[in-house]
Amino acid sequence: MRYSLRGVFANISIIVLIYRLFMQQKLKTATPIVLLSFILLLGISNCNRPPELPDEPTVSFENIEFEIINAGDPLFEENVLRLSMKVSDGNGDLGLDGDESAGIYAPFELVTDGGNFVEFGDRPDDPPFSCLEYVIEDQENTDLNKDGDLLDTLKINFNKNQFNVEVDFWVKKNGFFEEIDLRAQPPGSSNQNTLCGISFDGRFPCLSAQDNPCDFVTNSNSPIEGTVTYEMKSGLFLPLFRTDTLKLRFLIRDRALNESNVAETPEFTLQSIRKVNGEG
Repeated sequence: MRYSLRGVFANISIIVLIYRLFMQQKLKTATPIVLLSFILLLGISNCNRPPELPDEPTVSFENIEFEIINAGDPLFEENVLRLSMKVSDGNGDLGLDGDESAGIYAPFELVTDGGNFVEFGDRPDDPPFSCLEYVIEDQENTDLNKDGDLLDTLKINFNKNQFNVEVDFWVKKNGFFEEIDLRAQPPGSSNQNTLCGISFDGRFPCLSAQDNPCDFVTNSNSPIEGTVTYEMKSGLFLPLFRTDTLKLRFLIRDRALNESNVAETPEFTLQSIRKVNGEG
Protein backbone atom coordinates (compact mmCIF):
# COMPACT_ATOMS: atom_id res chain seq x y z
CA MET A 1 0.00 0.00 0.00
CA ARG A 2 1.16 3.49 -0.77
CA TYR A 3 0.69 6.70 1.16
CA SER A 4 -0.74 10.20 0.93
CA LEU A 5 0.92 13.61 0.95
CA ARG A 6 -0.59 14.78 4.23
CA GLY A 7 -3.82 13.22 3.02
CA VAL A 8 -4.28 15.80 0.26
CA PHE A 9 -4.00 13.49 -2.73
CA ALA A 10 -5.63 10.37 -1.35
CA ASN A 11 -6.77 7.87 -3.97
CA ILE A 12 -6.06 10.06 -6.97
CA SER A 13 -3.56 10.07 -9.80
CA ILE A 14 -1.72 13.20 -10.81
CA ILE A 15 -0.84 13.43 -14.49
CA VAL A 16 1.17 16.35 -15.72
CA LEU A 17 1.53 16.26 -19.50
CA ILE A 18 4.16 17.98 -21.59
CA TYR A 19 6.02 20.10 -19.07
CA ARG A 20 8.48 21.97 -21.24
CA LEU A 21 11.87 23.45 -20.45
CA PHE A 22 13.60 25.42 -23.19
CA MET A 23 17.37 25.59 -22.75
CA GLN A 24 19.34 27.97 -24.95
CA GLN A 25 22.74 26.70 -26.07
CA LYS A 26 25.31 29.48 -26.30
CA LEU A 27 26.76 29.54 -29.84
CA LYS A 28 28.42 32.37 -31.71
CA THR A 29 26.43 31.86 -34.91
CA ALA A 30 23.09 30.51 -33.72
CA THR A 31 20.95 29.93 -30.68
CA PRO A 32 19.33 26.50 -31.06
CA ILE A 33 16.65 25.52 -28.58
CA VAL A 34 16.46 22.07 -27.07
CA LEU A 35 12.94 21.02 -26.14
CA LEU A 36 12.69 18.69 -23.18
CA SER A 37 9.23 17.28 -22.51
CA PHE A 38 8.30 15.61 -19.26
CA ILE A 39 5.41 13.25 -18.65
CA LEU A 40 4.79 12.61 -14.97
CA LEU A 41 2.55 9.92 -13.52
CA LEU A 42 2.26 9.76 -9.75
CA GLY A 43 -0.26 7.45 -8.12
CA ILE A 44 -0.91 8.04 -4.42
CA SER A 45 -3.31 6.34 -2.00
CA ASN A 46 -4.07 6.49 1.70
CA CYS A 47 -2.09 4.48 4.19
CA ASN A 48 -2.11 4.73 7.96
CA ARG A 49 1.65 4.77 8.22
CA PRO A 50 3.85 6.43 5.54
CA PRO A 51 6.89 4.51 4.32
CA GLU A 52 10.24 5.16 5.92
CA LEU A 53 12.29 6.75 3.18
CA PRO A 54 15.56 8.68 3.45
CA ASP A 55 15.51 12.43 2.84
CA GLU A 56 17.94 11.86 -0.03
CA PRO A 57 16.18 10.91 -3.28
CA THR A 58 16.46 7.50 -4.86
CA VAL A 59 15.99 6.55 -8.49
CA SER A 60 15.77 3.32 -10.45
CA PHE A 61 15.13 2.25 -14.03
CA GLU A 62 11.62 1.42 -15.19
CA ASN A 63 11.47 1.63 -19.00
CA ILE A 64 13.01 3.13 -22.12
CA GLU A 65 11.65 3.51 -25.63
CA PHE A 66 12.58 5.21 -28.90
CA GLU A 67 10.04 6.65 -31.30
CA ILE A 68 10.26 8.32 -34.70
CA ILE A 69 7.32 10.69 -35.04
CA ASN A 70 6.26 11.69 -38.58
CA ALA A 71 8.92 9.39 -40.03
CA GLY A 72 10.13 10.47 -43.46
CA ASP A 73 8.69 13.96 -43.23
CA PRO A 74 11.60 16.39 -43.77
CA LEU A 75 9.81 19.18 -41.91
CA PHE A 76 8.13 17.43 -39.00
CA GLU A 77 10.08 14.24 -38.26
CA GLU A 78 11.08 13.98 -34.59
CA ASN A 79 13.29 11.41 -32.88
CA VAL A 80 12.25 10.88 -29.26
CA LEU A 81 13.95 8.88 -26.52
CA ARG A 82 11.80 8.34 -23.42
CA LEU A 83 13.36 7.28 -20.14
CA SER A 84 10.96 6.25 -17.38
CA MET A 85 12.40 6.18 -13.87
CA LYS A 86 10.99 5.38 -10.45
CA VAL A 87 11.71 8.15 -7.96
CA SER A 88 11.24 8.57 -4.22
CA ASP A 89 12.18 11.07 -1.54
CA GLY A 90 11.60 10.95 2.22
CA ASN A 91 10.53 14.57 2.64
CA GLY A 92 8.98 15.04 -0.80
CA ASP A 93 11.06 17.97 -2.04
CA LEU A 94 11.32 16.84 -5.66
CA GLY A 95 11.00 19.13 -8.66
CA LEU A 96 12.05 22.51 -10.00
CA ASP A 97 9.98 25.12 -11.80
CA GLY A 98 11.24 26.24 -15.19
CA ASP A 99 11.67 29.85 -14.06
CA GLU A 100 13.65 29.13 -10.88
CA SER A 101 16.91 30.61 -12.09
CA ALA A 102 18.40 32.44 -9.10
CA GLY A 103 20.40 31.50 -6.02
CA ILE A 104 21.30 27.83 -5.77
CA TYR A 105 19.43 27.09 -9.03
CA ALA A 106 21.13 29.79 -11.13
CA PRO A 107 22.73 28.47 -14.34
CA PHE A 108 26.07 30.09 -13.54
CA GLU A 109 27.95 32.59 -11.37
CA LEU A 110 30.09 35.30 -12.92
CA VAL A 111 33.76 35.09 -11.92
CA THR A 112 35.38 38.20 -10.47
CA ASP A 113 39.02 39.09 -9.84
CA GLY A 114 39.90 42.10 -7.74
CA GLY A 115 36.27 43.18 -7.80
CA ASN A 116 36.06 43.15 -11.61
CA PHE A 117 34.25 40.66 -13.81
CA VAL A 118 36.70 38.43 -15.69
CA GLU A 119 36.39 38.53 -19.47
CA PHE A 120 37.69 36.03 -21.99
CA GLY A 121 41.40 36.68 -22.55
CA ASP A 122 41.92 38.73 -19.39
CA ARG A 123 44.01 36.10 -17.64
CA PRO A 124 46.58 33.98 -19.50
CA ASP A 125 46.03 30.91 -17.34
CA ASP A 126 42.26 30.71 -17.88
CA PRO A 127 40.96 27.80 -19.99
CA PRO A 128 40.09 28.19 -23.68
CA PHE A 129 36.55 29.08 -24.65
CA SER A 130 33.80 26.57 -23.98
CA CYS A 131 30.15 26.91 -23.06
CA LEU A 132 30.91 25.42 -19.64
CA GLU A 133 33.56 28.07 -18.89
CA TYR A 134 32.20 31.27 -20.45
CA VAL A 135 28.97 33.05 -21.27
CA ILE A 136 28.44 35.34 -24.26
CA GLU A 137 26.32 38.38 -23.46
CA ASP A 138 24.97 38.64 -26.99
CA GLN A 139 23.62 35.08 -26.78
CA GLU A 140 21.99 35.84 -23.43
CA ASN A 141 20.70 39.22 -24.70
CA THR A 142 21.61 40.59 -21.28
CA ASP A 143 24.23 43.09 -20.13
CA LEU A 144 25.51 40.77 -17.43
CA ASN A 145 28.38 42.95 -16.21
CA LYS A 146 26.37 46.19 -16.50
CA ASP A 147 28.90 48.01 -18.69
CA GLY A 148 26.38 49.31 -21.22
CA ASP A 149 26.90 46.82 -24.06
CA LEU A 150 26.37 43.19 -25.04
CA LEU A 151 29.87 42.67 -26.40
CA ASP A 152 31.51 40.70 -23.62
CA THR A 153 32.39 37.04 -23.15
CA LEU A 154 32.58 36.47 -19.41
CA LYS A 155 34.17 33.76 -17.28
CA ILE A 156 31.65 31.74 -15.27
CA ASN A 157 31.38 29.02 -12.70
CA PHE A 158 28.90 26.65 -14.32
CA ASN A 159 26.28 25.40 -11.86
CA LYS A 160 25.22 21.78 -12.35
CA ASN A 161 22.60 22.26 -9.62
CA GLN A 162 20.41 24.20 -12.07
CA PHE A 163 19.29 20.72 -13.17
CA ASN A 164 17.48 18.10 -11.12
CA VAL A 165 18.08 15.24 -13.54
CA GLU A 166 21.33 14.28 -15.26
CA VAL A 167 21.51 11.77 -18.11
CA ASP A 168 24.74 10.38 -19.53
CA PHE A 169 25.03 8.34 -22.73
CA TRP A 170 27.35 5.32 -22.90
CA VAL A 171 28.27 3.38 -26.07
CA LYS A 172 29.78 -0.11 -26.23
CA LYS A 173 33.04 -0.21 -28.17
CA ASN A 174 35.16 -3.37 -28.40
CA GLY A 175 33.17 -4.93 -25.59
CA PHE A 176 33.48 -2.00 -23.17
CA PHE A 177 31.23 0.98 -22.54
CA GLU A 178 32.57 4.51 -23.06
CA GLU A 179 30.75 7.71 -22.17
CA ILE A 180 29.80 9.95 -25.09
CA ASP A 181 29.58 13.66 -24.27
CA LEU A 182 26.72 14.93 -26.41
CA ARG A 183 27.88 18.51 -25.81
CA ALA A 184 30.83 17.63 -28.07
CA GLN A 185 28.68 16.24 -30.91
CA PRO A 186 28.44 15.91 -33.87
CA PRO A 187 31.98 14.75 -34.68
CA GLY A 188 34.01 17.27 -36.65
CA SER A 189 31.94 20.24 -35.53
CA SER A 190 33.16 23.13 -33.39
CA ASN A 191 31.27 21.54 -30.51
CA GLN A 192 34.12 19.07 -30.08
CA ASN A 193 36.17 21.85 -28.52
CA THR A 194 33.57 24.34 -27.33
CA LEU A 195 31.11 21.84 -25.76
CA CYS A 196 28.25 23.99 -27.02
CA GLY A 197 26.15 21.09 -28.27
CA ILE A 198 23.08 19.49 -26.76
CA SER A 199 22.96 18.37 -23.15
CA PHE A 200 20.09 16.28 -21.83
CA ASP A 201 20.58 17.33 -18.25
CA GLY A 202 17.38 19.14 -17.37
CA ARG A 203 14.45 19.51 -15.00
CA PHE A 204 11.23 17.80 -14.06
CA PRO A 205 8.55 19.91 -12.34
CA CYS A 206 7.48 19.84 -8.70
CA LEU A 207 5.35 16.78 -8.02
CA SER A 208 2.18 18.41 -6.76
CA ALA A 209 -1.17 19.57 -8.15
CA GLN A 210 -1.35 22.55 -5.79
CA ASP A 211 -1.50 26.11 -7.15
CA ASN A 212 2.09 26.70 -5.99
CA PRO A 213 3.53 23.21 -6.37
CA CYS A 214 7.15 24.03 -5.57
CA ASP A 215 6.19 25.87 -2.38
CA PHE A 216 4.06 22.91 -1.40
CA VAL A 217 6.70 20.20 -1.91
CA THR A 218 9.35 22.36 -0.22
CA ASN A 219 7.27 22.59 2.94
CA SER A 220 5.29 19.32 2.89
CA ASN A 221 7.93 17.21 4.66
CA SER A 222 6.04 14.12 3.52
CA PRO A 223 7.45 11.13 1.62
CA ILE A 224 6.74 10.82 -2.07
CA GLU A 225 7.31 8.20 -4.75
CA GLY A 226 6.20 7.74 -8.31
CA THR A 227 7.32 7.49 -11.93
CA VAL A 228 8.85 10.22 -14.06
CA THR A 229 9.03 9.77 -17.83
CA TYR A 230 11.74 12.03 -19.19
CA GLU A 231 11.40 12.76 -22.91
CA MET A 232 14.44 13.75 -24.96
CA LYS A 233 14.27 14.95 -28.56
CA SER A 234 17.22 15.20 -30.93
CA GLY A 235 18.02 14.76 -34.59
CA LEU A 236 21.38 13.29 -33.53
CA PHE A 237 20.10 10.01 -32.11
CA LEU A 238 19.91 8.06 -35.36
CA PRO A 239 23.03 9.55 -37.03
CA LEU A 240 25.12 8.95 -33.91
CA PHE A 241 23.70 5.70 -32.58
CA ARG A 242 21.94 3.93 -35.48
CA THR A 243 23.44 0.47 -34.82
CA ASP A 244 25.28 1.07 -31.54
CA THR A 245 24.67 -0.73 -28.27
CA LEU A 246 23.88 1.89 -25.66
CA LYS A 247 22.99 2.39 -22.05
CA LEU A 248 22.06 5.49 -20.08
CA ARG A 249 23.19 6.38 -16.59
CA PHE A 250 21.11 8.90 -14.66
CA LEU A 251 20.57 10.54 -11.31
CA ILE A 252 18.16 13.03 -9.79
CA ARG A 253 18.61 15.86 -7.30
CA ASP A 254 16.11 17.23 -4.77
CA ARG A 255 15.46 20.87 -3.95
CA ALA A 256 17.97 20.75 -1.10
CA LEU A 257 20.57 19.59 -3.68
CA ASN A 258 20.83 16.08 -2.26
CA GLU A 259 21.86 13.72 -5.06
CA SER A 260 20.38 10.29 -5.59
CA ASN A 261 22.16 7.09 -6.42
CA VAL A 262 23.26 6.63 -10.04
CA ALA A 263 20.95 4.23 -11.88
CA GLU A 264 21.31 2.83 -15.37
CA THR A 265 19.30 1.22 -18.14
CA PRO A 266 19.95 -2.24 -19.50
CA GLU A 267 21.89 -2.42 -22.75
CA PHE A 268 19.81 -1.53 -25.81
CA THR A 269 19.89 -0.45 -29.43
CA LEU A 270 17.52 2.16 -30.81
CA GLN A 271 15.88 -0.48 -33.00
CA SER A 272 15.37 -2.89 -30.07
CA ILE A 273 13.40 -0.27 -28.10
CA ARG A 274 11.68 1.42 -31.01
CA LYS A 275 7.99 2.11 -30.57
CA VAL A 276 6.06 1.66 -33.79
CA ASN A 277 3.24 4.13 -34.49
CA GLY A 278 0.00 2.79 -33.14
CA GLU A 279 1.54 0.87 -30.25
CA GLY A 280 0.41 1.70 -26.75
